[in-house]
Amino acid sequence: MSEKDPDRSNGPPTELSKADQRHLETLEGKLQLVRDYTTSVATGRTGGFYLHGNGGCGKSFTVIKELERLQIPYKLYNSRMTGRGLYNALEKSPDSVHLLEDMEQLFRESGARGVLRSALWSQGDREDDGPSERLITWTTHVREHQFVFTGGLIMTANRPFPDVPELDAVKTRIAYMHLSVSDNEIIAMMRNLSLRGVRKGSEVLEPQECLQVCDFIIQECLGLNRLLDLRLFTNGLSDFLQFRECQSGCHWHDLVSTRIKERPTKIREAKPISFRNDQKRDELQLAQELSKIDDREERYGIWHEQTGKSEQTLYRRLKQVEESGFSDSHAEN
Repeated sequence: MSEKDPDRSNGPPTELSKADQRHLETLEGKLQLVRDYTTSVATGRTGGFYLHGNGGCGKSFTVIKELERLQIPYKLYNSRMTGRGLYNALEKSPDSVHLLEDMEQLFRESGARGVLRSALWSQGDREDDGPSERLITWTTHVREHQFVFTGGLIMTANRPFPDVPELDAVKTRIAYMHLSVSDNEIIAMMRNLSLRGVRKGSEVLEPQECLQVCDFIIQECLGLNRLLDLRLFTNGLSDFLQFRECQSGCHWHDLVSTRIKERPTKIREAKPISFRNDQKRDELQLAQELSKIDDREERYGIWHEQTGKSEQTLYRRLKQVEESGFSDSHAEN
């Protein structure tokens, strides 16, 4: 799990520590390999790329962002596909990059393994810097189907290829990589994202709010010896937003902790759904009263004592009071 970071002070950081910077650099090196192999497929230099690793380490995100940066159109498939389904997909778009996500079951099918071997290797070299041409056939007792494939295949999964000779042969034809990301690298990326602030639709989380979520997730996972992943961070931010906007009866700590432990935890003070509007109204009313106090520390001290929420949320409520002309008689829904 994560090492102790001597560079972090007790106060909220405004930049990454030296230790986090080192971990972010090592992670960036790994992700750059992913980008480079993606580019190799997108430009036709390599027929395929297989990338596997734990969920939530950024595999598909990095591949897709690189394809978008290169402005390379691609066909995305996930969930389930048969060998004949793979043949049909490649035949329909023979010049495209095909991205297969989370299709470990596909590689257990002998028909699919045959298509992969044909699609991912050509006996001839590229001509005039163009993509290599690969003949793919599918023969039944009724007729023979065939087409020439010049596109590429990128496959992401949580597991390596099954241990079968046909897939060992496929591995020799493509770039094959295990993306192993340490907890320290995930922590560094989470903190780096937090320091920029995060936008979710029309809602914005300030850096200090993101860091609250980030540090809570780290503490909870370290206490349980649970592997960290970026999806926990993304979902944790959603839980924080739901609580911040008075749309949950439970505290965001309880929502995040339950995600991590995968079972209900000791809930602080669960409140009924009907509590939401009353809570929002009370917060707006309190913010209106606190707007008359000039001393920032005194104002926040009262706010935090009565709501348990951050100073950023106080300023957000103050802004809502100003924009909506809030009075004791109504509140924004």
